[in-house]
Amino acid sequence: MIKFFRKIRQKLLEENRFSKYLLYAIGEIVLVVIGILIALKINNLNENAKSIKLEKTYYCKIAEDLQVDIKNIDSSMATIDKRLEATERFLKNLLKIQNDKAVIFKDFLTTFRHYKFIPTKAAITDITSSGKLEQLRNQTLKKRILGHYTAQDNATIIIDVNYNVITERLFDLEKYAAFGVQEVPQYQSMFDEELQGLLSSMEWQQNPDDELFVKTKNLMILSMINAEREKDLLRGIKADAEELNDLLVENCN
Repeated sequence: MIKFFRKIRQKLLEENRFSKYLLYAIGEIVLVVIGILIALKINNLNENAKSIKLEKTYYCKIAEDLQVDIKNIDSSMATIDKRLEATERFLKNLLKIQNDKAVIFKDFLTTFRHYKFIPTKAAITDITSSGKLEQLRNQTLKKRILGHYTAQDNATIIIDVNYNVITERLFDLEKYAAFGVQEVPQYQSMFDEELQGLLSSMEWQQNPDDELFVKTKNLMILSMINAEREKDLLRGIKADAEELNDLLVENCN
C-alpha cells in the first residue's frame, strides 16, 4: 500500500503536476489523520470495555463479601441468643439463692462466650489500597458502598468497646478463689483434688448483700443489656448489607 502511494506521488512529480501533487499530499495526510483517529477511537472503546468489565468484577467481589458477612452475622446472633438464655438462667438461679454453687456455675462461661462477627473486607480493602477506587464510576453506588463500610466499622467498634466493658467487670471480681472459679465445671479438671481443697471458696451466692453476689448480679444484668445492644447493631449491619448486596448484584451481571 505504501509503495502504491509512493508511485502515485512520483508520477505526479515527474509530470510536473505540482498542484495535483499538493492536493494528493493533503488528502494523504487527511487519510492518515482519519486512520489515527479511528485507531484511537477503537482503543478507547476497548479500554472502556475493559474498565466496565473490571468495575462489574469489583461489584461482584464486594457482593460476595457481603453475602459472607450476612451468614456470619446470622451465626453470631444465634450464639448471642444462647448467651442471653444462659445469662437469664444464671441470673434467675442466682436470685433464687442457691445452696449449691454448681447450680449457677453450670451457665457461667456460656454467659460470656459467643461467635464474634468479623467483617469480610477483602474486596473493598483491595480496591482502596491499590488506588483503584476510581474504577467504581457509578458515583451513587460508590458512595453507598463506602457508607456501608463506614457504618459497619462504627458498629463493630461499639460492639468491641461494650464487650470490653463486660470483660473488665468480669476481671473486677478479683477474688477468684473466693468466687469459686476452680469450681466452674469447665475449669475443674485444671485443679486436682488437693488443690481444690486448698483453694476454698466462699458461699457468697447465699448472701445477697455479699460484695461478690452484688458484683455478679450487676455483671449479668449489664451482660444481658450488652447482648441486646449487640444484636441491634448486627441487625442494622445485616439489613444494610442485604440492601447493598441486591444493588451490587444488579450492577455486576
